[in-house]
Parts: sequence; C-alpha cells; structure tokens
Amino acid sequence: MATTGFSAAAALTCLGWSLTALGQETPSTTTQLASATPYTVAEFGVGILALPTTDICLAQPNTCTKGDLTPHGWIWMLYRASSEFVVGAGTSLARPFSGETTKRTEQIEREHIRQYMMIDVTGRYYGLRLPSVEGWLGMTFGGAVISDQYKTTGEASDAVILGPAGVVVRTEGLSAGIAAGLGWAFAPNWTLESSFRSAWWFLPSDRACGTTVDCATLSDDVAIFSLGIGVGYRISL
Repeated sequence: MATTGFSAAAALTCLGWSLTALGQETPSTTTQLASATPYTVAEFGVGILALPTTDICLAQPNTCTKGDLTPHGWIWMLYRASSEFVVGAGTSLARPFSGETTKRTEQIEREHIRQYMMIDVTGRYYGLRLPSVEGWLGMTFGGAVISDQYKTTGEASDAVILGPAGVVVRTEGLSAGIAAGLGWAFAPNWTLESSFRSAWWFLPSDRACGTTVDCATLSDDVAIFSLGIGVGYRISL
C-alpha cells in the first residue's frame, strides 16, 4: 500500500514539473514555435532614401545638381506562409524637412520641394533562421510617384498675373529592386528590424511641366538606395 502511494505521488510530481516547464517557455522558444504556422506581420520603419548618381535639374534657373538625400518612412503588411517564405505589400513616403529656392523671374522667388512615394509588392526568403535572429533576401516591384511642388514666396504683388502661387508636377514610373534585412525578436510578437534596399525607377524620358515654366526634376532611369530601421508586430491568424 505504501509503495502504491509513493508511486502516485511521484507521478503527480512529474506531471507538475511538466506543466510548469510548459508554462515557462522563453520568448525565443515561443517565437520559434510560432514561425512554424502562418501569420501576418506589420512593419513600420524610418530611414534615409538616397539618389546618389542622379542629375536633378531645375528649369528656373536652368541648373542641375548631382544626387539627393531624403528622410523617409514606410509600412509593410506581410504574410508569412512558412518559416522560409514571405509575401506582402507596402508603401513608403520620403519628404525633406525644408525646400530649395528657385526663381521664376528676377523679382519672384519660388520654393521647391520634391516628395517621393513608392507602392510595392515584395517577396522574401529567410535564409538565416535562429531562435531570436533572422535574416532575409527579397525582391520588390511596383510604382514610384515623384511630386515636384513649387510655391511662390515673398511679397510679389503681381504673382497672380504671372501664374498660380503654387503648382505640383507629378512624374510616375515603375520600380524594381532587391532588398535584404535582419530581424531580432526582443519580446513576444515584437521584432527590431533593419533593412537595405536598392532599386531602379523607370521614369518617362520627357519631363512633365505645369501650366508655368515649372517642370519635373527627374526623368529616365533613376537608381535609388534606402537604409533604415523599424519594428515588426506579429499578428496571429
């Protein structure tokens, strides 16, 4: 009888240890187990968008400068069908903190600000998969919209006669590129992300112009690079 009681007590003790171990999974273990089932991820980030080799030309004055560097932010909605493959779509917006001054005439100054927007689909392959760290390579394809915004500044009383106070000239084209990134799971459902992207914009050769002499500043093929950091939040299905 004593032997039977001792065996029952030992079995209950082992069961208690097993339940305790299941309830004390680390975030890394939880992340690893969750990656075996499909889920979605929302990624948000900020970084720098660079056009290092592009000629950016203003009509007034008729000058060109080489390269551009603009802060930008992005959002991706991703679907992870397996531990290796991810598909999704997203958008990014880049806008400088301040503009540059141009001249329509000797008396009237114009402020020029160029804004970039990209809408893309993406596919990723996660070749590096550790309990808390993952690395991926991917491709992107979509569209790019460049908005050149011109606005009259100063106190020119005849600005209405010469044309509107402000005008926006948009240039649209296709975008295709490659990307890479690393992610670190610092908490359950949360990751810290870093990414690098290189892409080409395929824009019209002829620069679009508004009703005034204000024209688009970009044309033809444009090489772009972006580097940034962000966070990802996993949403279970």
